[in-house]
Amino acid sequence: MSGGMKVTGLAKSYGTAKVLDGLDLTAPAGQLTALIGRSGSGKTTLLRLIAGFDRPDAGTVMIADRPMADVPPERRRIGYVPQEGSLFPHLTVAGNVTFGLPRRARRDRHVVADMLELVALDHRYARRYPHQLSGGEQQRVALARALATRPDLVLLDEPFSALDAELRADTRRAVTAALAATAATTVLVTHDQAEALSLAAQVAVLRDGVIVQAGSPEAVYRRPADDVVAAFVGELTMIPAQLTGDTAETPIGPIALPHPAYGDGAVLVRPEQVMITDPENGFARAKAVTIDFRGHDGLVELLVDAERGHLTLTARTAGQLLPAPGQRVGLHLTGTALASTPGKPRRK
Repeated sequence: MSGGMKVTGLAKSYGTAKVLDGLDLTAPAGQLTALIGRSGSGKTTLLRLIAGFDRPDAGTVMIADRPMADVPPERRRIGYVPQEGSLFPHLTVAGNVTFGLPRRARRDRHVVADMLELVALDHRYARRYPHQLSGGEQQRVALARALATRPDLVLLDEPFSALDAELRADTRRAVTAALAATAATTVLVTHDQAEALSLAAQVAVLRDGVIVQAGSPEAVYRRPADDVVAAFVGELTMIPAQLTGDTAETPIGPIALPHPAYGDGAVLVRPEQVMITDPENGFARAKAVTIDFRGHDGLVELLVDAERGHLTLTARTAGQLLPAPGQRVGLHLTGTALASTPGKPRRK
């Protein structure tokens, strides 16, 4: 590994509760890695171990090719942004941004102006206090403070979760632009799967104390490690199928399998893989039952014709192409699907 971060065999228990169980994760240098997992899966614990706030029971942490075993938190060259920003209320924005810098650098007004510009805030914010800022502005200042020391690694612990939708989007854009401009190696913990898929170069899924899959957002979404990961990162429909190796034959047409499978079973498909067409052009016919209009797109609950087994499934399509309730449509499948067979063990 050159630069970046690497944890190997990381384990941590609190009493009899095992939180991390030999976890391995590499965060590539200069890229953003999003860490996702259910509540209580150990995401924040992992960040605290990386930052040095807690000590692991076993395993190693490497940051920028340096082992961290005996390095105290303040010397790890890490920028840490918690969920609420945690700005110092008695300091101005300028005082917060320069808090971790040498005394000479703190007096340089250009440093503050440059850091505020980096996070898309006007230099006039420098004289304000945290209570005079919105939640999104506070998070940007917290990031500016984290980046001001030129850290080897930035840790973001659900930094957008407390913001409303519009403020969240604006803050997210500013933060990701700042991280990209500085080529910062970043680990972002988020409970928002869509956020992880849209922001990260790498997505890591934490379950039962280990990383069960790490890869590009497209790989995790389109080629999940198992059906539990598949369901966690997006909506799914299970369709009965005859598995014939590289292909599954379903009531609404064939679909490719990324891994060979055989026998009676089912496939898991995303709503956007169910294509709605003219009734005469689809592999199967169905009736639109309910419509969930979401503006730019929508979800359609569909009932496949009786001769196809009364199968109910969900399709996603552009808002202007949504059928009306009761309308008959044609269907076919696209892409690849994860196979699920009755005897296949499920990972929890």
